[in-house]
Amino acid sequence: MTDNNCCKKTVAVIPCYNEQKTIGSIVTEALKYVDTVIVIDDGSVDKTKDEAKQYGAMVIKHRSNLGKGRAIKTAFEYLSDLDCKAVVFLDGDGQHDPAEIPQVLAPVLHETADMVIGSRFIEGSLKIPFYRRVGQTVLNYATSAGSRVWVTDSQSGFRSFSNLAVKKMKLKEKGFAVESEMQFIAAKQGLKIQEVPITTLYSKKAKRNPFAHGFGVLLRIVSLILTEIRVNPYVG
Repeated sequence: MTDNNCCKKTVAVIPCYNEQKTIGSIVTEALKYVDTVIVIDDGSVDKTKDEAKQYGAMVIKHRSNLGKGRAIKTAFEYLSDLDCKAVVFLDGDGQHDPAEIPQVLAPVLHETADMVIGSRFIEGSLKIPFYRRVGQTVLNYATSAGSRVWVTDSQSGFRSFSNLAVKKMKLKEKGFAVESEMQFIAAKQGLKIQEVPITTLYSKKAKRNPFAHGFGVLLRIVSLILTEIRVNPYVG
C-alpha cells in the first residue's frame, strides 16, 4: 500500500539496523530539508523503529535482518509506485550530515542528473581513515571499470535519485555491493550521473571488520562484472 501524500514531494530514505541512539536526531534534521522521511528498519532488535516514529518518520520494518541491499530494494519497491519529486538516501549511523541533503538533491531538482552521488573524495579525503581510502580506491576502480562509468566514490550511501531513476532501480544485491549495482544499472539505463562533495564523520567504531567487509564487497562487484560479460559478451 502506498501513501499518495508522498507524491510530488521530496523524500529522505534512511536504511538502518540497530541505530536507536542516532536515528531520532537524523530524522529530526532530515525533516528540515525534505517533506517526508522513510526509515527502513532492517530487523533491528533495539528501539530504532520506536525512535524513528517518535521523531516523525514513516517506518517500514523487516521482520529479520536481510542486509543493506534488501533494505534499499524495499525502499525502491515502495517508492516506485509513487511520483516523488526527488529521493535522497543517507545512512542512519550519523556518518552523513543531513544539512548536506540540499546539495545532494540539487542536481535532481534542477533536472541535470538522475542519480547524484555524494562523494567523500572530491574534497577533504585526507579526513578519511587511510585504510578506508585504500579500500575505496580498489572498489571504485572495480566498479567504474565494470560499469564503464567513472566516479570518485562508488560506495557512498549518500545519494539522490530522480523519479525516473527510482523506477529503473531493479536491485538484486542483498548486501553492501548495492551501491555498485546502482552504478551498473544507471549506466545500462543511460541515466545521467553526477557527483557532489560531501563530508563524512567517522566517530563510531566500525560494526564489521573493514578488511573482510571490503573483500566481500569486491567479490560481489566481480560477480556483477562477470554477469555483465555473460549477458553482453561483445562489450569489452
